[in-house]
Amino acid sequence: MAIKKIMVPLDGSKSDTEVLNTALVMADRFGAHVEVLHVMPRATDTAPFTFARLPVKLKDTVVSEAERDSREKADAIQAVFETCCAKYNVPIADKPTPGVTASWHEEQGRASEVLVPRARLSDMVAIARPRRSGSTVRRSPAGETLEAVMLQSGRPVLIVPPEWQATWVEHAAIGWNESLEVSRALAMTLPCLPFMKTVTIIVSTKREASAKALVEYLAWHGIEAEIQVFNKTHGSVGEIMLDLCVTVGAGLLIVGGFSHARAREMLFGGVTRYLLAHANVLTAMVH
Repeated sequence: MAIKKIMVPLDGSKSDTEVLNTALVMADRFGAHVEVLHVMPRATDTAPFTFARLPVKLKDTVVSEAERDSREKADAIQAVFETCCAKYNVPIADKPTPGVTASWHEEQGRASEVLVPRARLSDMVAIARPRRSGSTVRRSPAGETLEAVMLQSGRPVLIVPPEWQATWVEHAAIGWNESLEVSRALAMTLPCLPFMKTVTIIVSTKREASAKALVEYLAWHGIEAEIQVFNKTHGSVGEIMLDLCVTVGAGLLIVGGFSHARAREMLFGGVTRYLLAHANVLTAMVH
């Protein structure tokens, strides 16, 4: 599968520029299209119970002010989009055109309900890693949106850490655990690997044999890979993988998401939850 369409949801957060720049850099390598989508919330969705009790005239005023604020926010985000496209000399086009292109789209509704169907018609979704609030990311709207897209789209989600400097990485790491999810992640991100100078398979000691089989599989695609084995003695697996990415110099980590029962992940954390909160390199996840 070639990567020809990358969707980028923008919501006006501090990370918008970093995510969009990263997507444009990646699209340049593949000659792909970047579809930027901003979802404008409806006034009635922000506080439906309070809104229902308001007098008609006051409702009209609230709706009018909310629409004005949404319009101003959307215009500001579109200005960021146009600035980033100009920076990388990316033409704006809505129809398939040779080379890297980008397009701007606005829709109204709940973010997760709009983004998931659009993500299913993309080859990859680039989205900001939520900034931590306390000990979790799920309380933030960005965290909920990311989780919805990852769990329901069936597409690889490229998570861009805060303050990431957009550049094409040349060293990828694969967090291999033999799961269905990481197998999907590998298949969907395989087009990225031939562009890498180095590919490292990060694996625990008990799965070292299967990592050797993965090296053989990648060789059929003309990809050379090395193995980095770890023995979990302290810290979480997610923490160990991120530390090893720093040690070997990997800028992209490919992993599966929510490989255990989701309820257990939500209650007790896990590798996925740790990476969603702490990833400091580009992280491609597939559920």
